[in-house]
Amino acid sequence: MIRSFIAIETPKDIRDNIGALQTQLRSGYGNLVRWVANENLHLTLIFLGEVKEDFLDKVKQELLAVAKTAKPFEANLNGLGAFPSQRSPRIIWVGMDKGKNEVIDLQSKVEKSLLTIGYKPEARKFHPHLTIGRVKYLKHASELPQAVFENNYTSRIFSVKSIVLFKSTLRPQGPIYEKLQEFNFG
Repeated sequence: MIRSFIAIETPKDIRDNIGALQTQLRSGYGNLVRWVANENLHLTLIFLGEVKEDFLDKVKQELLAVAKTAKPFEANLNGLGAFPSQRSPRIIWVGMDKGKNEVIDLQSKVEKSLLTIGYKPEARKFHPHLTIGRVKYLKHASELPQAVFENNYTSRIFSVKSIVLFKSTLRPQGPIYEKLQEFNFG
């Protein structure tokens, strides 16, 4: 079984900028939140979970077909938020501004394509975001000050030209993500 997901990679300079934001937030709230490692920052389209290798082969074929019909687009990241809410945060994320509708459309096309090979979609509605931290313990969620969400982070505009199938290996020190295959648009 291979734990895997489909995502949009973020450029290194944007990951570095978000890393600086995390450092700033860590100084005030660091011990309440497990911050995502800089190299692991990405925008997840679909989490596949633990799947068999032959299923991943089918996923690759579907992603190749979707990518062939997809067109590159411009995007940027903007603002901070939380799931399920800012008053009770479990996940801290950076949202999207430019390109948000294109990402929603792309995720929908990927999901519809994967349904044909037996993928079971999540019940939750897709919300484009880049996870930057996870609140360590539920009892600490209310301790995270609302001021954390007042940060006005905005990334530069970047081009989205591909989607990536990643393998995720869980470790006590944090996950390791390995690029299995990249699917270029057009």
